Amino acid sequence: MTIYFTTVFAILMIEIPLPGRWRRTMFKLLTTSPTVTHALRILKIIFGLDSANRLQRVDEQHSDEHRHDYGFEASLKARKFYSQRNLYLTGFTLFLSLILERTSTLVITMLKHEEELENTRSESTSSSKDHQRLLEIENDYKSRITSLKNELNELKQEQRDHETLKKQVAEQAVEYERLAEERNMLERKAEAKKTI
Repeated sequence: MTIYFTTVFAILMIEIPLPGRWRRTMFKLLTTSPTVTHALRILKIIFGLDSANRLQRVDEQHSDEHRHDYGFEASLKARKFYSQRNLYLTGFTLFLSLILERTSTLVITMLKHEEELENTRSESTSSSKDHQRLLEIENDYKSRITSLKNELNELKQEQRDHETLKKQVAEQAVEYERLAEERNMLERKAEAKKTI
């Protein structure tokens, strides 16, 4: 029986100083592997049967020999006590293994949820950075649009001014032509009066 307990102690002493990631990886491997689960169940059953077998052997020795030697009876009762103790410890271990199996599944789901949470947080921060960058680009485009609209309004105003200027030039040209013709007529009349 001490080999069993020494093995458990060695496994725990190896597991405790490991870093969290290694422990998590080892824990996932041990709890998700069906062969490891079956092997552990078989070992627990063997431990329980071994303890029950030892207790039965001690009881048979106790019933077979009816000596009145107090030293022999004390050692026999001590062996019976140790066998009963080991049986209770093994039974308690079997009971706790059921609880630990459920706890391990809860821990595994918790680890999966923590990983999902970390992934979601990293995606959230990257998406929020992308969102912030898109908002900046949108604001930049909005400012460009307003500046282009202002330029368009200025160009339209210049075009209107240009059209108005063209109309004024055309009107002045027509007026100049009219005045030039009128002057020419007046000069001809004046020359005609001088020649008369």
